[in-house]
Amino acid sequence: MPKVVAIQSNLEHVARELEARGYEVVKENYEGYVDAILYNSDSSKLSYLSNFDNVIDMDKGAMLINTKDKEIDQIIFTIERRIYESLF
Repeated sequence: MPKVVAIQSNLEHVARELEARGYEVVKENYEGYVDAILYNSDSSKLSYLSNFDNVIDMDKGAMLINTKDKEIDQIIFTIERRIYESLF
């Protein structure tokens, strides 16, 4: 089953890359389960995250991934391994 990735509307280039690699990419207004939520901190205030309050699997959670300065392979690594860089 492909991973479901919600993506900010201005990240179409990332969406195309993920779809080409077999991911299911959904928009900000999606009302189903997601594995990861992608955004770019330079162009988002993260206000759209409230859309996902009721659909995140609370047993696993959804990865919140900032795509700023990341190549597609780094984004995929984070989604697949559920590993994120240090916050500090």
